[in-house]
Amino acid sequence: MLHTSDGPQSTDLPASTITAPLIEAALARVLASRSLRGSARGRRFLQFIVQEALAGRANRIKAYTIAMDVFDRDASFDPLLDPVVRIQAGRLRRALEHYYLTEGAADPLRIAIPKGGYVPQFSLVPVMAGTDLPDEASGPAPTPTGERLNPPRAPLMIGHQIARPLRWLAAAAVVMLLAVAGLGLYAGWRGIAPAPSKTVLEHATASAAAQRAVRGPALLVLPFANGSGDPALDLVADGITEDLVAALVRFEDFLVFGADTSFRYPSAPALREAVPATRVDYLLKGSVAQTGDYIQVTATLIAAKDHRYLWSDSFRRSVTPAKLLDLRHDIAVQVARTLAQSDGVIEREEARLNSQHAPQDLSSYACLLRARQYWRQLSASLHAEVRDCLERTTRSDPGYPEAWAALAMVTIDEARLGFNPRSTRVDPIDDGLRLAERAVMLAPDSALAHQALGLAWWLRREPQRSIEAYEQALALNPNDSATLADLGRCYSLTGEWERGIPLIREAFTRNPAQPSWYRIVIATYHYVHGRYADALEEMRRANLGREVILGHVALAMIHGQTGNRAEAAKAVSEILRLDPNFPVKAISEFERRNIHPDIIVRIVDGLRKAGLAIPPPQTADGERL
Repeated sequence: MLHTSDGPQSTDLPASTITAPLIEAALARVLASRSLRGSARGRRFLQFIVQEALAGRANRIKAYTIAMDVFDRDASFDPLLDPVVRIQAGRLRRALEHYYLTEGAADPLRIAIPKGGYVPQFSLVPVMAGTDLPDEASGPAPTPTGERLNPPRAPLMIGHQIARPLRWLAAAAVVMLLAVAGLGLYAGWRGIAPAPSKTVLEHATASAAAQRAVRGPALLVLPFANGSGDPALDLVADGITEDLVAALVRFEDFLVFGADTSFRYPSAPALREAVPATRVDYLLKGSVAQTGDYIQVTATLIAAKDHRYLWSDSFRRSVTPAKLLDLRHDIAVQVARTLAQSDGVIEREEARLNSQHAPQDLSSYACLLRARQYWRQLSASLHAEVRDCLERTTRSDPGYPEAWAALAMVTIDEARLGFNPRSTRVDPIDDGLRLAERAVMLAPDSALAHQALGLAWWLRREPQRSIEAYEQALALNPNDSATLADLGRCYSLTGEWERGIPLIREAFTRNPAQPSWYRIVIATYHYVHGRYADALEEMRRANLGREVILGHVALAMIHGQTGNRAEAAKAVSEILRLDPNFPVKAISEFERRNIHPDIIVRIVDGLRKAGLAIPPPQTADGERL
């Protein structure tokens, strides 16, 4: 096996076991698979690192060279500022895992990319009777995309022997044709495999690489049209189409057909004619035109069923050849956020379509939509409804990682917000952590799963592990404003205001419908710096319901400092209504939320001035300080 490192390759298998033709055939099968046919970048990534390994250049397989050779970055690329290689490597790992679980289950040699590096590993699996191994004398075969791999510049060293130079196997062409015949639809690196057997279904819950079914709506991005007579804009239009697909697939709530499918079947009827059972719920189409130094991109979202126009917008930007890639990316990200983020165009339309259904009749995806509504409108009654719905969903659809993640966060709210605690539950936070870990096990590339993990670690008073989980969630989906706000909350409350507050403000800029309780953090930021009017304005913008105790805490401390006795008394009354014991446990509640000690001192000072009788903290021997 070739180990992941930037140094010399080594092997722990016999020298004659893994040969170049065996690796070449394995690569050809993966490149032709449904799991990878949706992304030219994914195929280029895998092809590049395997080619470099075969050529004995493992020391070149680093983020910098991958970024330039695969993702067309220039010499100024900084992996700390641009996580494209790390993110795409994670998706490629998941695609490989999915492939070997489904159509590649019988492959004699497997390719893997271990975490922490990009040098591929090659490992053999037991060969079943009747399995044909590749013949080293076989002639060359083309790659699935018509691209040719450059031959290695040096022979591959495996153990103490020299393997033969790189040769493609003719059998790869057959694999390619079979994959093409299977259409190779793509859903964010989650291939659409044939229906799993009963045995697979029985083990889906326990398997970390279990296939994730399509539960939400399906979106087809039609090839953007060249709206001018300049043939040079054809590449720009195609590039916008691919960038839109790449931005949209980061959102896990619905299926996005890959760019290959878009270009092959440039309309919903063409796709349904090729594969009659294919469901398309939304179409995204658009055009690109140029006037002088300006490019204008127009995008429109259409409901496929009745051809209703749900959204449309135009983006006009000045452009130079050097900035064209950035312009394409920026527009694609802006469109993706508008359509796919929480409370975006698609979610609002789906919520409208599901609004007439009783809670017990909601589908798995509709239940997740209801959970997102709860996060925007925190209330005990909605919490109970969503918890019941998610529990039913995880029983009936145990392979749905986002449902487990949502249930984790809702369960944690029994302790975090005091909503509907169950007498039979010993520790909602520990239970939430286990649920979040299950979601991550089912889908290591799920941003929502890592977000749930971040919340669990936060309430377990392990802020660094929480921040790491949120950072991972943000790396998986940099376009998600909710993760951005959560990460900002963590940095802010631990005292790193300069890192945290810009993230929360950016989250609201990206998504004005962001849950307003994040404004409590911004209000606290103004409060500890003595800007009480600004703090109060943030709380007015938050417009929180009466059941969110931390909102009343924030109002009480602000009014306590400004001397507004009437409003301070009103806030204190609400705190005691929700939790009569809050004064006794206030300091421990703030500590449990990892709030920096200096910030706690300022909060307690304002609450005491508001009239909340918070006793001094106790020493280790039980005496008051």
